[in-house]
Amino acid sequence: MEKLLVDGFLPEVDLTARPAARRSGFQEFGLPYAADAAITKYLAAFLCAHRESADATASRPELVLFNGGLFESALLRQRLIDVLRSWFRKGEPTWSPAVLRNDRMDLAVARGAAYYATVRRGRGVRISGGLAHSYYLGVETDSALMAICLMPAGIEQGQTVDLTSRRFALRVRQPAEFPLYFSSTRTTDRPGDLIAVDPEQLSALPPIRTVLQSKRATEAETVPVQLHAQLTEVGTLDIWCAEAEGGRRWKLQFDVRAATRSDAVRHAGEGEAHGVVDEQLLGVCRENIRAAFAGTGEDTPAGIVKKLESVTGSARHDWPPALLRGLWEALMDVDDARRRSVEHEARWLSLVGFSLRPGYGLAVDDWRVGKTWRLYQGGTTQSKNELCRAEWWILWRRVAGGLLTAQQTLIGEPLVADWRTYFRKGGVGARGRSPQFQFGPHESAEVWRLLGSLELLRPQIKSELGKMILDRLPRERLPALRDAMLFALGRIGARQPVYGPLNTLIPMEEAEEWIQRLLPMDLGEERLTFAMVQLSRRTDDRHRDLPEGVRARVLDWLAARAVADHLVELVRAGGVLEEREQRHVFGETLPRGLRIE
Repeated sequence: MEKLLVDGFLPEVDLTARPAARRSGFQEFGLPYAADAAITKYLAAFLCAHRESADATASRPELVLFNGGLFESALLRQRLIDVLRSWFRKGEPTWSPAVLRNDRMDLAVARGAAYYATVRRGRGVRISGGLAHSYYLGVETDSALMAICLMPAGIEQGQTVDLTSRRFALRVRQPAEFPLYFSSTRTTDRPGDLIAVDPEQLSALPPIRTVLQSKRATEAETVPVQLHAQLTEVGTLDIWCAEAEGGRRWKLQFDVRAATRSDAVRHAGEGEAHGVVDEQLLGVCRENIRAAFAGTGEDTPAGIVKKLESVTGSARHDWPPALLRGLWEALMDVDDARRRSVEHEARWLSLVGFSLRPGYGLAVDDWRVGKTWRLYQGGTTQSKNELCRAEWWILWRRVAGGLLTAQQTLIGEPLVADWRTYFRKGGVGARGRSPQFQFGPHESAEVWRLLGSLELLRPQIKSELGKMILDRLPRERLPALRDAMLFALGRIGARQPVYGPLNTLIPMEEAEEWIQRLLPMDLGEERLTFAMVQLSRRTDDRHRDLPEGVRARVLDWLAARAVADHLVELVRAGGVLEEREQRHVFGETLPRGLRIE
């Protein structure tokens, strides 16, 4: 048993040994397990990759600090020391690395995490080894695609690198691609070094494909620029392309967390594809937002949207996602101003949700939504005003796709409990547990839409919510409330979710029951038709699709109402949503470049 474990995990290998690279076509869910069990092979590759100079074979470690329960075994500790001695004692027969003391190796990681949390709160000493990878940007040359080193290994987060010694020709007002690479082996490159793109040494991250926009009507195809880069603590690599002989600047923001975290999904850059705006233009927009919410001068929150449309030269529904996220940043900077008045609060909440919708699609949107979530515990500052309360719920509906399951549960389940109490008491004088929800007609409509958008709620909660809606619909007299209920019913019973996982869908049998109750209703509203389509849309998944007989009844029901051919096709054969249908599902327009299935 000792031979199996020691030789299996810590075999005696040469310094030139490398771990096996071959992997099975199948991979277990969970942690990214190593392809080779031999720890010493990985150690040899690491020491050779991080050699101190180009002419050295490897870096010789003078100190060893063991941690982890594995090395509670004296046998395993000794084997590792023996392997290191075999690699580096040539010419020094007595050489051996010094072993640092560690009383509880099994607690080393936990203690380190606890100490790091203390440092983040301003106590203790921060110890950092700097950036573990080097980052490179793809650059076209006369001969081939090369890579220029932007951020060298060892640099600290937050430090800016200025490549002022080089100029680049930047394509403006036309589609362009910006490839990004990282390397854990090329640790000696310096900023500005131009190297060949070698797949063995450089790993590609998803590129940004976009158009760098400018308000100038006549524009040269290329602009001479200099590059400035910064790795942020959020996990983005921000690259500024600064005009060499002018004031324009464009910021490219890459989500590089996938290079260092196994749990981070690679961002594909769909939202960036529809344009990156000049930082000068963003600066003007920020100034207008600050002026509008400062409460001084002629600018007011009520006129800020028209002002921004004038500054950008485009209607708000045409603003690209990159511009919207820039507006979100400016709005978060004036958060305190929403306490000034109802007008300030309502407009601020409306713009924050509009700028961050749908809560995903751009680099580090999860961080933006997380920062916005901090508002939730504080609630609205004008809680007695129904308009502000309604805008509060609209904000969370708009960014629901970026919320975590626990956050959606914290929002949704108390609201469902409120409706449960309200209906039980007949809707007269009832008040639920949410102090911000007062059951006014405008606010109630927005709460229904919010609940329908929370796709991560438990199926049991969705089932209860659907039954409430079906019981209430025939008796609801206000068209706006009927419309909102049908929106919610279509979303929580949809066979194809917008962003949620399939295990949160209501069972197919329950969707069938809801359809049977809806078929006799004659509400005469477009929203009813679309709710029926969402409940019966074909997916070619036998666990989600309705029985053929039920689908046939729905098709007959749709034919009697002469609905659009594509809606009928979604029920009969499935397919993707058209732009107008996406607006129906989401509840409003999506930012340019972003779509739902």
